[in-house]
Amino acid sequence: MNADDETMRHLNGTFDRDGTQRLITHLIGMWALLGHGMWAVEDRASGEFLGRAGLYYGPGWPGVEVAVSIRRDRWREGLGTEACRASITWGFATLSLDEIVTFTNQGNAGMNGIARKLGMTFQGEASAIGPWKDNNVYAISRAEWGDCPARRPDCSWGR
Repeated sequence: MNADDETMRHLNGTFDRDGTQRLITHLIGMWALLGHGMWAVEDRASGEFLGRAGLYYGPGWPGVEVAVSIRRDRWREGLGTEACRASITWGFATLSLDEIVTFTNQGNAGMNGIARKLGMTFQGEASAIGPWKDNNVYAISRAEWGDCPARRPDCSWGR
């Protein structure tokens, strides 16, 4: 997944095996340092690796971010939305956060769509967040999430 140009187009480029190993150890370390991080996304039936999703907080970040990256061959199956929904629910329930944000490249139609499906509100544009440029910033508060039909599995507009 990390070597695929299209999958990594909005994520600062591809990683080789060593870069992927550094990313994995970084993401594992977040759990020890912050008590949250990214999970591996797996197919429920087969256990096959599909991507990563969870809550991320980097140096200089304006808030805890919900983030996801799914293998390109599994795009458009709703996996990113499902993984982000579970991550946000876990974050509000477990971390007592007041707000969760996401930063999406303005050209990343998939992640911008996921943010809207989840009921996140567009906050504006940011020229740079971490190594990423030209971001849309979305946010949702704990109170909004509690009322948000996009998080309820029985609600059709959130899918």
